[in-house]
Amino acid sequence: MKTGCVTFLASLALALPALVPATTGANAQVRKDVSEYAGRRCSAPPKGSGIIFGQFSGVDDSPMVSMDGIVPVDRMRCFTNLSECKGWLYTMQSKYTNAGPATVARCIKR
Repeated sequence: MKTGCVTFLASLALALPALVPATTGANAQVRKDVSEYAGRRCSAPPKGSGIIFGQFSGVDDSPMVSMDGIVPVDRMRCFTNLSECKGWLYTMQSKYTNAGPATVARCIKR
């Protein structure tokens, strides 16, 4: 019984790397050099167009010193590739989540 269990665990440990897809550095890396004005302004493109639609909705501290409120930040952009859209989302989340978490942050291929 113990030998069978040890053999099974050893074979599972050897087979596991082949079963789990490896993430390469290019796939795991998010571009951090994308401006918040990247892409082009757009509304939701029609499905089947192949355009990458980025959407961000969050909050920021009010620029008025006398007010202790937060202001909504809603942005929509269209991109030609997914890596640029994900980089844009990284920039937006880095810049506009100091007053609270983002409610929508996504890239969708339409």
